[in-house]
Amino acid sequence: MNMVSEHWDQILLLGAIVFHAARSYSLLSECQKDIQQLQDELSRYTKLTQHQAEEIVRLRAEVDVVNRQITTQWEFMNSLRDRFNGHGKH
Repeated sequence: MNMVSEHWDQILLLGAIVFHAARSYSLLSECQKDIQQLQDELSRYTKLTQHQAEEIVRLRAEVDVVNRQITTQWEFMNSLRDRFNGHGKH
């Protein structure tokens, strides 16, 4: 008992260090879980964004094709109009 009363401050410090280490380990585990959850969410958003970008590229290509078809049709209509009006090539 005499040893405890002589070294009570060191025993208290050792207890505080053990408590702090256990609490820090618990907080670290929670932070790692949060980081993993954020990484999973980021991965999900990245995949969604990639899919949307691919869809935009595909739709843009379709719009370009439709615009070329419309331009070709107007050129054809203008050439027919010119022919009927006597301005076209014979």
